[in-house]
Amino acid sequence: VDHGRSATFLAELKDKVERCTTPVVVAGDFNLIRCASEKSSPNVYQVRMRLFNDCIADLALHEIARVGARFTWTNK
Repeated sequence: VDHGRSATFLAELKDKVERCTTPVVVAGDFNLIRCASEKSSPNVYQVRMRLFNDCIADLALHEIARVGARFTWTNK
């Protein structure tokens, strides 16, 4: 995954959600993480994680809890 445009993506997402005049649901696989425990490896980029969490907080979004598997992918 190329995260070179992650900050731009989050800025665009924030702009679009802030323009909405009705309630909105934001869903998708953004290939971004909120905390280190969401990674299957110890490689965590703190700045990008903070940008994602700040965007979620600024927009007052609430994460829907996952039920079942820890990850949405598998190597098996």
